[in-house]
Order: sequence, then structure tokens, then C-alpha cells
Amino acid sequence: MFPVSDLVFDWYDVGATLVWAISGAMLAARKGSDIVGIFVVAMVSATGGGLLRDGLFLHGGPPKLVETPTYLVTVAIATTLVVAFGRRLRTLRWLPLFLALADAVGIGAYGVVGMTLAQQAHLPALGIILVGVVNAVGGSVLRDVLMGVQPEVMRPGVLTALASAMGCMLFVGLLKLGMASPWAGAASVAFVFLVRVLALRFNLRTRALSAFEEDWRRP
Repeated sequence: MFPVSDLVFDWYDVGATLVWAISGAMLAARKGSDIVGIFVVAMVSATGGGLLRDGLFLHGGPPKLVETPTYLVTVAIATTLVVAFGRRLRTLRWLPLFLALADAVGIGAYGVVGMTLAQQAHLPALGIILVGVVNAVGGSVLRDVLMGVQPEVMRPGVLTALASAMGCMLFVGLLKLGMASPWAGAASVAFVFLVRVLALRFNLRTRALSAFEEDWRRP
């Protein structure tokens, strides 16, 4: 899937799942959820994109979440860490930056994972791009819905869904130009990471339409 060994990618997969689960668990804890709520939010944050991908687009059997116990075990570990050491974790100054950088890598990588599976299902180019974006940002959408807030990808902000869509289009475009899938995937991940880091560094943000400002500013 990537120009690295399957073992390296598997370890990255577990690591990304752990990071996203910790991020979701800490958000739920800050919102006052109990241990069950923390686990649920951690699970959808880390695996929601895959659930949407498998449930809505790729009907090849049970979702990967239930086929591979590693995901649930990883989410349980993240929940335990937040419950047991949350007081310490919330004071670590470097943790937000680490989570942001891990998120920047994860958005690109999970987009490529979704697109690779969509390729194997013989979907057309636009379908491949859609599955990739959903795989990349679906977890954050489900997390925000559970938290009772407007999903982050629907609000003006630092390029998230847009960066994912650009990376997915780059992947498909490179394939059309004849580049091997592993290298196209690596280029897509690197591109999304760069866009996200630059957006965070220079506060590059999407904007609501000014023509409708009277409407969206109204209480």
C-alpha cells in the first residue's frame, strides 16, 4: 500500500488509532462524559471513518473494526490512559502539538487507505476520491455529532476536509499519469501533511460566504 513494509504500516495504523482515540477520549472527558462516553467517543474518533467507509460504500463483509480486535483493544488502552492519567495528560504542553502533527499525517494516510480499498472495489475516480475523504475525516464528523456540535469539517477553519480532498485528487491524478500506487499514496500523504502544517503555521483558514453574513451572524 505504501513504499514501506506491511509491518511498518501496521505499526503506524495502530499508532494513529491510539493517537486519535486519545484525542477523542480527552475531548469527551473535558465535556464531562463518564467512562462509557469516553470510550464511545474515542472509538468513533479513531475508527469512525473506517466504519462509514465499510458501511456506506464498501460492502465486502463486516467492518474492519469488528474483524480486527486490535482496534478495539487500542481504543480501550486510550480510554484507560485518559481515565487513569488524565490529570497529567491535560497539563502536557507538547501534547496538543503532537496530536496536531499526528492528525496531519493521519488524514493523508487514512485517505489513501480508503482510496486503495475503493480501487480494489473497482469504483470510478470520483467514487475513489469520495471514499478517501470519508475515510480521512469521517471519524471527526461522528465525534462532533456525538458531542452535540456542528461537525468541524462543516465550519470555517484550518484546512482539514479541503486538504484531504486535495490529497485524494492528487493520488488519483498521479495514478492517471502512470505512477505506481505506493508512490502516489506516499506523495498524497506528504502533500496533505504539508498543507495541514502550513495552514496551522500561517493560520490559513476557510471562510464563510460574506454574501450570507447577515444570515449566519443572526442568532
